Amino acid sequence: MSRVFLAWSLRRASEVGADRSIKSGARGTRHGAGVAPPALALLAALIAPLAAAQTDCVGLVLGGGGARGAAHIGVLKVLERERVPICRIAGTSMGSIVGGLYASGYAPEEIERVLLAVDWKDVLSDDPPRADFPMRRKNDTLRYLLNFRLGFRDGKIQLPRGVIQGQKLLLLLRRLTLHTWNTDHFDGLSIPFRAVATDIARGEAVVFDKGDLALAIRASMSVPAAFAPLRVDGKLLVDGGIVNNVPVDIVREMGAHHLIVVDVGAPLLEDKDLNSPFAITMQMLDVLMKQRTADVLRGMALTDVKIQPDLGDIGSADFDRAAETIAPGEAAALAAVSQIRRFSLTPEAYAQYRARHRKRAFDAPMIAYLDVLSERSKTSGYVMRRLDSLPGERLDLDRVEASIGAAYGLGNYERIAWRPVSRDGEFGVEVLPVDKGWGPNFITFGLQISDDFEGRNDYQLGAEYTMTGLNRFGGEWRSRLELGRITGLRSEFFQPFGERGQYFAFPYVEYRALDQSLSVDGAVVSLFRFGRASAGFDLGFEPSVNWRIYGGLFRGHGRARTEVGSGQFRQQISGNIGGYRLGLIRDTIDDGNFPGAGSRGEISVIAESFALGSDGNGDIVDIQWDKALSHGPDRFLLGARLHASFGEPNLFDALGTLGGFTNLSGFAERELLGEHSSLFRAIYYRQLGGDGLFSVPAYVGFSAEAGNVYEDRNAMISLDNLIWAGSIFVGVESPFGPVFLGYGRADSGDSSFYLNFGTLLRPRP
Repeated sequence: MSRVFLAWSLRRASEVGADRSIKSGARGTRHGAGVAPPALALLAALIAPLAAAQTDCVGLVLGGGGARGAAHIGVLKVLERERVPICRIAGTSMGSIVGGLYASGYAPEEIERVLLAVDWKDVLSDDPPRADFPMRRKNDTLRYLLNFRLGFRDGKIQLPRGVIQGQKLLLLLRRLTLHTWNTDHFDGLSIPFRAVATDIARGEAVVFDKGDLALAIRASMSVPAAFAPLRVDGKLLVDGGIVNNVPVDIVREMGAHHLIVVDVGAPLLEDKDLNSPFAITMQMLDVLMKQRTADVLRGMALTDVKIQPDLGDIGSADFDRAAETIAPGEAAALAAVSQIRRFSLTPEAYAQYRARHRKRAFDAPMIAYLDVLSERSKTSGYVMRRLDSLPGERLDLDRVEASIGAAYGLGNYERIAWRPVSRDGEFGVEVLPVDKGWGPNFITFGLQISDDFEGRNDYQLGAEYTMTGLNRFGGEWRSRLELGRITGLRSEFFQPFGERGQYFAFPYVEYRALDQSLSVDGAVVSLFRFGRASAGFDLGFEPSVNWRIYGGLFRGHGRARTEVGSGQFRQQISGNIGGYRLGLIRDTIDDGNFPGAGSRGEISVIAESFALGSDGNGDIVDIQWDKALSHGPDRFLLGARLHASFGEPNLFDALGTLGGFTNLSGFAERELLGEHSSLFRAIYYRQLGGDGLFSVPAYVGFSAEAGNVYEDRNAMISLDNLIWAGSIFVGVESPFGPVFLGYGRADSGDSSFYLNFGTLLRPRP
């Protein structure tokens, strides 16, 4: 039988509607077509061995489907057991990850181990651990502002192009594909490979056949709205599934004669699930994608094999369930094993094939140089300083990723990518920082509420405007407006300097005003309005991301007037303030909202002096310490607060307050007022749920507290007249930060219900 007749027979059989498609556990027929006539089935059985004899090139098509794409691993396991030599691979989205790793020499079992080891909740969040944040951003997490910044450019509000920027995902892909770093063309991999992405500006497919394998895979899986698009060679790329979710044509163009096609696309949503504009929009995209995929699958040849695993209710975003798809993928391939075996080699021939299909060894070389590119970032110098210790050392992936994570933790970058490069025979590291595309200026809003359900409540609204990229070393200008319990306006400039940016200069101007009640025997007798305007200049040193040492001068004016009250409780106070301040902070807390590990300690000293223009002459010392512990879902937070004044400092800095949720629970916020104060507390809370990829954890807990305010420092030191208090509460994460609903009671008889927005760490305002 000639090649021409064979080709004609296969094409003719395809035209009359024969379909050898396989679904998990059962044979299927094309929708709308009848069962293949017995004569055609017999013809296919007769010519299949001859077709396989004509060529041994079997191409593998791995379709996109998000987390469902892990089913490809199960299919690969069967193909290897049946000794099927894959000669070409093309993949889209998750299919590009599995296909790219397999093409680069990974065995299916190795890919499975990688999948099982991935912490998807961590990988699909961009930020490094809070403990690796620079100190400036650590302090930001303890305030009430949202952890989300809107961009502001050219007079317009800008939004990010995706919820996830893919920073950690790209680092993971770099690690997994590092052994291919000097492979220029994907035909040079163990198996020739292609990854499919979409040029969203033109609506065209972009097929990666060369370049950076990690970058190609990342571009292929940029699911719109979820993952930010990736700009490569001037093109803005998103998920390849939009235009070619099952790239059959690509593998044919690569030269494969027979195809094994794996389709893991998710089913359409049912009526009851189409309950939002977002769901309707995504359904429209899925309908168009499915129609195109169906057309592609209908055009398959008679000897091609189609595999469609039954993945049940596992969705494309259920990465925490990705491992569950491997077994269904294997079952679907086994259901098609009679067709798959047509492509099998003898054990001896397959052993030779496998010997060529192995992951290349990679020996970590010495890093001779570091290149930090500046074309896409205004602060490349800041990144350079964070990584400039790498040259002269052997490549250590953990160290490289930690250094990049520390730089990324500044919060101004869309991504910071790296790759190995070679120049003049020397090995180097090239780093590309990319500023957030919705910047360089950002607006952040915040909300904080405290309510005791007895008419005593306050709120705090805030808006912050930050200008970044003012120079290449990370200088930024920030202005903040506050309304509510504290009314304030602050403008500050932060400029790192030094060989590695470990020093900083910090000039600022500020005005703050707040209402403070004065209670006698539990009754409010007056209400004061405190106002304080000041300007200052600090210099600081940060030997690591965990430490900050600072000192500076300040000058200003304060005023207090009685809003409510009469007689001896009605006063007017004003005066100049001036002096210097010193501070030390060490912060390794893992989470600013519900900490489970690490500690935070801060010592602040304000020294006022007549010589510096102050009407007061004295010192104020504040000490705060918190230690977080955890065991499984159980967490503990131990803490202490001490405030003391020496000499005769001005009233505007000397007074300390207690009262409020976990701050002597039972009392109203800032109800207790004195020149000296102490507080000791232990808080227990247990996490309920929240282990899922997109689930929100809740907590239930209680606190025990002891403290008081004093007019005499010796009484504070001797811990006289301690007030004992405690609370029970439930807490939950929210877009506005942690929210608590609780009840507190003190041994003085004071009690209160609380609705609170704000961190348990309660930094001093």
